[in-house]
Amino acid sequence: MYYDLHLKFVDQAQAEETLFDEQTYVQDDVVETYKVPRYVAIDIIGVIFKPTGKMLNTEDGDMLEMAPIEGWHVNVRHTTETPELEEYAVKVKTPVRAWA
Repeated sequence: MYYDLHLKFVDQAQAEETLFDEQTYVQDDVVETYKVPRYVAIDIIGVIFKPTGKMLNTEDGDMLEMAPIEGWHVNVRHTTETPELEEYAVKVKTPVRAWA
């Protein structure tokens, strides 16, 4: 069984701090730092844009004007409940992306 969450963070930094650990490896005097996910699967969406209802006239033709939705958006799938993520969870009517 999987637990799927739609999450909204203030920004990318907050999301990364919450969802990833950092591990540092040293080999032959070369130091490398990696971000390691704390959960089974993390789908980083980032900024989501929605139509404003206005049309823009461009050299490529008419296009819908798009505006960003506040926040940094991420989907998480995990094998156990994740109460530590509840403060970031949002209910989504029409997901931009969902797990298959």
